[in-house]
Amino acid sequence: MNYFCTKNELDGTGYHEFFAGQWDDRFWNEDSLYIDDQLFRDCGLRKALKEVIPDYSPYDTTEVFPDEWEQIKEKCEAASEADQWVQDAFDEHGMFTILGI
Repeated sequence: MNYFCTKNELDGTGYHEFFAGQWDDRFWNEDSLYIDDQLFRDCGLRKALKEVIPDYSPYDTTEVFPDEWEQIKEKCEAASEADQWVQDAFDEHGMFTILGI
C-alpha cells in the first residue's frame, strides 16, 4: 500500500489509527489500518475529513459512517486505498473510528 499500513509495518508512533467499529479504549490494534501523520496531511485525507465532518480533530476520536466515507473518497483519491478495509468494517460494525495522534 502507498498510504496505509498494518501494525507490523509501523515505524514510530506518529500514526492515525482506523479502528473497526466504535472505539473500545484500546490502541495499536492488530486489525486496524494506520496512516502516518505527515502522509495523512500530504495526501489530502485530513482536509477531506474536515470538509465532510466539520468537528473532525486529528487529536481526538472520530466516528465515520458510510455516507461520510463516500464523500471523503470523492474528495481524496488516497482514501480509496483503505476502501476494502472500510467496507469490511461497515459490514461488521456499521462504522469505524479514526483515532488521532
